[in-house]
Amino acid sequence: MRKRPVCGISLAAMLMMSSPVLADVDQERAKAFAEFIRPAYPLFLAQAGAWESDPQRLASSADRAATGLSEVAPADCDAARFKRDLCGLKLLRQPSTSMAPTLQESEFVVRKGYSAGEQPRRGDIVTFDTVPAYSNQPSTYVKRIIGMPGEAVELREGVVLIDGKALTQTPTERRFDSVLTGEIAIYTEAAPDGRRYDIGISGNPQPSMDNAGPFHVPEGHYFVLGDNRHNSADSRFPDQMGSKGFVPADSISGRIVTILVSKDQERIGLVVD
Repeated sequence: MRKRPVCGISLAAMLMMSSPVLADVDQERAKAFAEFIRPAYPLFLAQAGAWESDPQRLASSADRAATGLSEVAPADCDAARFKRDLCGLKLLRQPSTSMAPTLQESEFVVRKGYSAGEQPRRGDIVTFDTVPAYSNQPSTYVKRIIGMPGEAVELREGVVLIDGKALTQTPTERRFDSVLTGEIAIYTEAAPDGRRYDIGISGNPQPSMDNAGPFHVPEGHYFVLGDNRHNSADSRFPDQMGSKGFVPADSISGRIVTILVSKDQERIGLVVD
């Protein structure tokens, strides 16, 4: 399963016009962010395949995006710095369904770098560069950290085990459709520290994906999986992903923190965990 490089966009270069002050959001920072975002937001929607011509829906979507940004931006990020350098945030386009249901294909998501002294945590959705088997050029991947340095990770019949202890997977009543694998059931997976996130598992067993390892994560590296467990090239496939399947800490450029643009308006502004 090949991964296309994640597409980055210069948000600052596209947001140069003024717009009305957002009236319905209390936070002053969210208001200022919305003033900056609204003019370019129709273009973002179009690039995500979610063109919207209704002015009220456009404004509402931009305001939701601004609210999400205000929640995840650094505490010292004011309107002036946001307009200057986006406070270090980066806008990326999710290129595939490998992170569904958490991230949908073609959504624009926001990456936030780790601050000095901050380390990636289990459950973080991170971006990193690697040279995959199908190319001699680096590609940017988006995956969730599952295994930490020094741990042994294994999958048995789709269940993740860390140092021999299984992560719980609780079924939900939610589903989504996949062109490749049909209907996907959504489960909530719980990490050892209690962190929870949704994953997708098809009804058809996939032996090469459901049973793998054990993988012994080297120091200074991480083991990653896609949330769409039956449609993801990740640490289970070291020959495809490069770097022997593990992610070097120094290749991680940040973590995904919110959804800026989506075909589903209710997802816009969601803080990603």
